[in-house]
Amino acid sequence: MRILLIMLALVQFLIAALTSFTGAFADGAALWERGIFTIVHPVAAIGLLVLAVAPALKPAGLAIIRLLLALNIAADLTLAALIYTGATRGDWWLPLLFAAIPVIGLGYSLNKKARA
Repeated sequence: MRILLIMLALVQFLIAALTSFTGAFADGAALWERGIFTIVHPVAAIGLLVLAVAPALKPAGLAIIRLLLALNIAADLTLAALIYTGATRGDWWLPLLFAAIPVIGLGYSLNKKARA
């Protein structure tokens, strides 16, 4: 499972890097929407990489990574709901795709034991 998570974390990091550059220049996007793509996604992707690569993490480090992944998921679900209801423009399913790998990472992190 760890090798699969490393591959998924690398894919998520590449997606986050790409959307970070393009999201900053999104036409008509609000500042908070740009923040999701330029700050939340890349930081959570780095946390996911650390989770995947590190053999053991201290409890505080694991808690921070879980928080980052949960924040990423919550931001994407909120954005999908806002797009779906028409409050903002875009494809409502796209943020759900962005949340898929962090959901897997959060599940993995909940099963990972912290190093004392």
